[in-house]
Amino acid sequence: MKPSVVVGYDESPQSELAVDVAAAEAARRSAELIVVHATRHVSAEMPPYEIQMPVPGAEYGGEPASQVAEQGAERARAGHPGLPVQARDLVGGAAQVLADLSAEADLMVVGHRGRGGFAGLQLGSVAVRTVGRSSCPIMVVRGDAHRPRPLGAVLAAVDLGDATDEILDFAFAEAAQRGARLRAISALEILWPRVSAVDTGQLSRTADQVVERANAALERLLQAWRAKYPDVPTEHEVVEGSPAAVVTAATGDADLVVAGARRRGDGLRIGPVAHVLLLHAEWPVAVVPHD
Repeated sequence: MKPSVVVGYDESPQSELAVDVAAAEAARRSAELIVVHATRHVSAEMPPYEIQMPVPGAEYGGEPASQVAEQGAERARAGHPGLPVQARDLVGGAAQVLADLSAEADLMVVGHRGRGGFAGLQLGSVAVRTVGRSSCPIMVVRGDAHRPRPLGAVLAAVDLGDATDEILDFAFAEAAQRGARLRAISALEILWPRVSAVDTGQLSRTADQVVERANAALERLLQAWRAKYPDVPTEHEVVEGSPAAVVTAATGDADLVVAGARRRGDGLRIGPVAHVLLLHAEWPVAVVPHD
């Protein structure tokens, strides 16, 4: 099956940016891009008073949904000539439509807010629901003018106590496709103070040993991926502090931030690190499902 990247489009500036990012991702993967515009059912039952009703398949001032989808597809084609692009207008709630398509996609891309959002909104409801229901890695595009930088970095948030294979596989592949370096970061919360009135230095030495062991564990974890992607420059770091705060603070020089979300029966459980990144990261955030 040919790889595919799916992107949601609703004519909003954020969805236009999502189309740009999705087209670049599809080009890197030699994948087909599917631009999707979703509309809800229009009831066939007329109200008890005269009113101008929209026609099925039309939205936003009567513009046909198929035309909206094709508009997004044309934007992608203009930026990436030769890229196979398909425009699809589907009936249903946007989040559920995109979640259903994620079952057979390699990557889902959405803007951090859509047409119904407002200035200052950190994360729109469609993005929230789509992330929570996606079956494949999903990239939430944040900001107003993000463009991949060839010499940037992919930042991978690594929890040493959790499953990491899917996260590192995605992050290293992204770095390889972008010609970027991979930076793996893990946060460690030391649950005791380094300085105490009665401490002779033992607490601080113990904390240093814990950090050293964690750093060695991260180094061992990365060895297999460095061997698989020998051309990807890799660096890693273990930082003391709250995981969400540490990872968010490290996103400044990253073109893409990668975090994980655990699969559950009805979707994904978005942990605190991914949640904070989706709200506050300045760059696109990819959430990778894992068991």
